[in-house]
Amino acid sequence: MPWLAVPYTDEARRSRLNRLYGIQGIPTLIVLDPQGEVITRQGRVEVLNDEDCREFPWHPKPVLELSDSNAVQLNEGPCLVLFVDSEDDGESEAAKQLIQPIAEKIIAKYKAKEEEAPLLFFVAGEDDMTDSLRDYTNLPEAAPLLTILDMSARAKRNTVQGGVPVSHHSRNIRSSVILLWPIQG
Repeated sequence: MPWLAVPYTDEARRSRLNRLYGIQGIPTLIVLDPQGEVITRQGRVEVLNDEDCREFPWHPKPVLELSDSNAVQLNEGPCLVLFVDSEDDGESEAAKQLIQPIAEKIIAKYKAKEEEAPLLFFVAGEDDMTDSLRDYTNLPEAAPLLTILDMSARAKRNTVQGGVPVSHHSRNIRSSVILLWPIQG
């Protein structure tokens, strides 16, 4: 795919774009629509995860499955993370389906106000990355476990945990999301 790039020697343009889009490192790939609105700031991650560009232009998904390649997004601000026992094949998908309507409602509310949603949504299975995150944030090994992390502030909000599969917690998890991050008006 022929990507346009700012020449490295064009320091004035690079500086303006860095300020405009909050670019802090290279390489950075930000995908814009024809009107110049940001589709995704995570173009580099998307290219790595979708080498054939089948999902281009990579509109953001309301709920992401936490992985090594997208874990950097945890540093962007508050993130709701639902930890699940992913040894059960359907558990991660069930968890995503469970919190997706809540994520979509919050995202739509802020999009209507032309603001970025104040919260990212993740489902985390069992892998080395998730273990590292739990260790770093001192979270218990319980699953399902629902928490809001703010890595940029090195904080975690309330945590709700249970010991049975997500499908048995549907109502409780939805209620817990609202308690952890109230949806207003």
